[in-house]
Formats: sequence, C-alpha cells, structure tokens
Amino acid sequence: MAILSLLSEEFERSEVESIWEVCIPVATIRRYLSERHGTSYSSDQWLHTQLRRYEDELGVPLFDRKKATDSAGNSECALALHHSMVDFYQKQHLYITEKIKIANGAYDFITQRAQQLGSLRPCKVLLGAGSTVYHLATIFAKGSHTETSRYHLYTHNAGFIQKLLNSNVDYERLSLFTLGGELEPVTRTILGDRLDELVDAEFDVLVQGTSCVCEGSLYVESKRERGVKAAILHHCRGCKVLVCTKHEFSKHPLTGVEPYGALRDYNYVVVPHAPGRGQNKPKQYEQAFHEHKRYLEPQILNWNYAIYKVLKE
Repeated sequence: MAILSLLSEEFERSEVESIWEVCIPVATIRRYLSERHGTSYSSDQWLHTQLRRYEDELGVPLFDRKKATDSAGNSECALALHHSMVDFYQKQHLYITEKIKIANGAYDFITQRAQQLGSLRPCKVLLGAGSTVYHLATIFAKGSHTETSRYHLYTHNAGFIQKLLNSNVDYERLSLFTLGGELEPVTRTILGDRLDELVDAEFDVLVQGTSCVCEGSLYVESKRERGVKAAILHHCRGCKVLVCTKHEFSKHPLTGVEPYGALRDYNYVVVPHAPGRGQNKPKQYEQAFHEHKRYLEPQILNWNYAIYKVLKE
C-alpha cells in the first residue's frame, strides 16, 4: 500500500495526465520505505520478490518492471502501475489513497444518517458495484464492533462479500443481503434482471461509484453492468450518494456506450479533499470536475474528503 500511495503522490506532483505514465526507480522506493515506514530491503531483487508474492496471492499483476535512466544517464530498475487494469482486484489498488479517503467520507455520512434514525430500526444501505465501495465495505466490517447503530447492507458487489462474511464482523450490528443473478468474474458484479429485492425498494442511503463523468452524464464500460446500475439509480428510493476519486471526470465520454444516468440524479457527491497544486497547472480531471461545481454545494470539507450537495436547479 505504501508503494501504491507513493505512485499516487508522484502522479499528483508531476505534470503527466495519466498515472500509468509515472515510473519510480526502485532505489527511490526502497529509500522511501525505509525513511517513512522503517522497512528496509537489502536489494532491489528482494523488493521485487515480495511484490511478486503479493501479486501471486491476488492472482493478478499490479506492477510493471521497467528500466529508467537517471540524471547521469545510468540505467536503473523502476516500477510503474500495470498498464491494463480491468480486474476488480487490480482496480481496488488503483488510486488507493483517494479511494480510502472517500470511503471514510461515505462511512461518516452513513453513520450520521444512522444516528438520526436512532435504535428503532436498522439503517438500510445499498452498496453498489465498483472497487471504491470495496474499501467502504472494509470499514463497515472493522467498525461493526464499535458501532452502536445497526445496519442492513444490500449489494450486488460480489467483490467484498467475503469481507463482510468474516469472523471479525459483529452480526448483531451488521446484516448482509445480496441480489440473485449471474456473477460477472472480471468486475465481480452480480448481473441479471433479478432486481425484485431492490427495484421500488426504499433505502436510507445508496452508494454508487462510476467509471466516467462527462458533461454531467455518467458512464460505465460494461453494457450489462450499466443496466443494473441504471435500474438501481432510477427505481430505488433513498438518499443517493456518488463516490468519485475525481479521476472519473473527463471532457470525453466513454466510446461505444450510452450513459446510464446523470450526476444530478444523485443527492450528494463524495470526493477526496486535497491541497491545490500551487503553481502547477491543474490536471485535466480537476478542470473537468471544476466545470461541474456550479451545481455542487459544499456540505463538509474534511482534511481528507469533501461532501457536496447536488443542486437540482
């Protein structure tokens, strides 16, 4: 996680527009791990071995090993993010710092709603598909022993079900309900038209992510996932929250797919709250996000996240 965070930090500091363009020498990574985390590796190869073991455990690649040239013209080993990340377990590591920030923001938002309900009934929460919501589910699992509120979690996100079926979860506080349907192995999404449990249902909070926001319209790559996401967005009642790392905001829509909804279909948007880039030119996704702020009213500005209310008019 430290290396993934370092790649995100380097991306924000640099002028490149894609995180896949970031390439960090392994010597720099080893020094960073030693100075910031007290973890020392005796050689580049030992670090590569540890990363490969983690990738083997996940069953997917996360890093590309490259050769970089230093200021003196010497060739050295370097790491970059694996260029093609489509699998759920890959994507949960992408922009990990930002995803953890907004997951905490969404969790704080939900717990406040639950406290308003009191102890009369559980807070009904729908957790949508996507790797960002995975981190939110992890927080729910960890917080189940300290929370005083009760939650009923509904989901078609199979990627984190195991997290919520762990022995460390307090099931007196947290109950899990899933949809029926076909399991899509890449995105870990439960697909199909068996939405009887959700369509026309009423929730206290619905949390969804997205792949692309362009001129207020929302897109996902998978046409089949689009159908489920649209059905939940347009037919389920409740406070609807969109979680974004901001990298989803673009001036170009995804090609070959129709939007499944609009940003204004949501009540709130949760994004990372980070200091500005100073004199550096804003990145394209920041510029695209700024264009939408005309109908986003700040509600909470935390050190790590920002929650905006979506203005309908």
